[in-house]
Amino acid sequence: MSLFGIFDSAKSAIFASQTALNVISNNVANINTPGYSRHEVILELANPVQVRGDFIGRGVQSAGIRRHYDKFLHLQIIGQSQSFGRSYALDQGLQNVEQVFNEARDLGLSNFMKDYFNAWYDVSNNPEGQPERTALIQKTKTLIQTAKQMENDILDTMKYINSDIDNVIQDVNSITSKIAVLNDKISSVEAGLKEEKASYFRDQRDMLLNVAELTEYTWFEQSDGQISIFVDGRGLVNSDGSIDLSTQLNLEGKKRLYVRGLDMTSSFTNGKLGGYLSVLDDIETTPLVNLRKLMASIVKETNLLHNSGYGLDGSTGNDYFSPLTLNNLEKSLGGYISASGITDISSLTLDEYDINFTSATNYEVYNRRTSALVTSGAGFTAGDTISFDGIDVTIDGTLVANDSFLISPLRGLIDNLDVVLTDTRQVAAAGSDPVTVSGPGDNTNAFNIAGLSSTAITNLRSATFEDYYEGIVTTIGTMSKAASDGLTYDDNLRFELEKKRDAVSGVSLDEEAANLIRFQRAYEAGARMMRVADELLETIINL
Repeated sequence: MSLFGIFDSAKSAIFASQTALNVISNNVANINTPGYSRHEVILELANPVQVRGDFIGRGVQSAGIRRHYDKFLHLQIIGQSQSFGRSYALDQGLQNVEQVFNEARDLGLSNFMKDYFNAWYDVSNNPEGQPERTALIQKTKTLIQTAKQMENDILDTMKYINSDIDNVIQDVNSITSKIAVLNDKISSVEAGLKEEKASYFRDQRDMLLNVAELTEYTWFEQSDGQISIFVDGRGLVNSDGSIDLSTQLNLEGKKRLYVRGLDMTSSFTNGKLGGYLSVLDDIETTPLVNLRKLMASIVKETNLLHNSGYGLDGSTGNDYFSPLTLNNLEKSLGGYISASGITDISSLTLDEYDINFTSATNYEVYNRRTSALVTSGAGFTAGDTISFDGIDVTIDGTLVANDSFLISPLRGLIDNLDVVLTDTRQVAAAGSDPVTVSGPGDNTNAFNIAGLSSTAITNLRSATFEDYYEGIVTTIGTMSKAASDGLTYDDNLRFELEKKRDAVSGVSLDEEAANLIRFQRAYEAGARMMRVADELLETIINL
């Protein structure tokens, strides 16, 4: 081996150390960069040369730059991010609703409901008193106003959640488009190579894969380095690019999610999207429906008794509250409800119903709360009336299979609720006509209405009004606490997984400082070796 071989070895030491120092400096610069994976230069012995039967090394060479990455940990973090996103959405939504039923600060309905029934007791104690009757009307209006405010607050929360869903969809679409761009860059850089070389692009893509916090998905990496992302088998990212999600409100005002025109709402059960969709359903089917049912029961039971009583002026048959009506929703292109009404208020269950047509002539009626089949029929023709649970519904038009009609005595009830009496003398405190029969001191009916406060109400699962309302408050409190606990658990677990990832992929200043000194010394040694070789060569030349 010639003297110039020393130059080659020294040069290789300098170049290898310089590469290592560049990698170290980049690691240090990105120590606080989210998602950055530590890099390390892989050094190997350069091919030796044979000299007089022996092999002499020719220095060192860089075999590449390794990215410290644990795919299994990354998959765990993605899965946990999905759970965290769902817990976060549930916690946010239920916390807002819990504040609506804030009985701890006397902001809920309980006290106003007690005031309402106590006012009836006051009327029963002095059925002739105008101040008691006036106070009854005012306390009733306060109860109604509080119920309206609570319903509006719940509906506002649902609107905000729908808005959050739109924001998440925009973020998902933006992220998937960026992943598609990085896919092209990675496949271009690594084309024809057996090892990963686009490590920085891969770091960026891995960070974007934390879209899992927004929505659930499955993914796999292809042989060219590109990844495909699927939701229930439908591609969001593939080799052709990304596909956007879109949203639309259905007839009931519920947010639906679409992929290329296909309704995929039921496929999103995790991540923030799944959490928001789930909490919307929880809010509607639990506190909102139960609040409406509570107020509908108060209206129903009060009106039933009030209709049978008599006012000071001898009037009878008067409703106290606005009468219950039906709110209908048609999910049909050719069919429509031409008439609907309550035929027997005492038979009302105060539940919502779906009338589903299995064919143009066959139908089934289901109770939405219990999912029980209420009634069914065959041979239906346009214009026929369907009767069930004190309700008559006449459906006309052209009907086909899968047509559906929602019948609800609850929707719009609180919004349209009011006291319909125009004269306090019409408050039916008497059990019989006080003008001709019982006299103005008759308090029978007022006492019966006041007694509703402690009566087990059939429509409220045989609970009293107060117990039923306490059940609503307890349920939403329990749901909110469970969501908060779930968020804490998922956040802690994700934090632990991130710590494990940092142990594998994170940058340690102590380690990088030690490597910096090590390769600095190697660089200096290589330079000194080159200087020695230069001096030796100069000596030979000067001989």
